[in-house]
Amino acid sequence: MVLLRASSKAIGEDAVLEGATGEGDGGLPHGEALLRFAEAATRNSEDLAAAREHLLEAVGHVGFVEVAATVGIFNGLVRVADATGIPLDDGTRNGSVDFRESLGLNRFGGAANSDLTAATDDADRDDSVKQLFA
Repeated sequence: MVLLRASSKAIGEDAVLEGATGEGDGGLPHGEALLRFAEAATRNSEDLAAAREHLLEAVGHVGFVEVAATVGIFNGLVRVADATGIPLDDGTRNGSVDFRESLGLNRFGGAANSDLTAATDDADRDDSVKQLFA
């Protein structure tokens, strides 16, 4: 999300990060359908069949395949990172302090892999984000 926020700023847009926790529409066309499907697929919920059909109607077959592949890739990456205990690097940890707290991301299981108590100030956070694009 640090990269999403930084890349959005680079093109003069605001990232809508609440979509990462299943709220809102992410500020995207068909955002509600995208989020509904991503949540249902990730959680294997009873809503999956209906969410799949809704997304197919919204974006068509080609769009659906792209969305499903993206959801699968991100789901797999997160599971591997959590299972192997990969902690957040300093740049990501420092650059995500504000939205991790506001979105409740520190409550997720993978947060236990990182020392989230490390103090940062705004200057450290800004430098960390700049280093991502150096």
